[in-house]
Amino acid sequence: MDAEQKESSEEPRRGSHAAPEGAPVHPLIDLSRDPHPGRADHAKPDEE
Repeated sequence: MDAEQKESSEEPRRGSHAAPEGAPVHPLIDLSRDPHPGRADHAKPDEE
């Protein structure tokens, strides 16, 4: 592991698509408009 890899591994990792820190909320990802907050209504149903 070289110095650059070691330095970057000490910082907390973020997803490659994460918005920059302090960025405004994207209008297409406005969770305040969710009709079913807390319920994953977009996911495949659990198999029983």
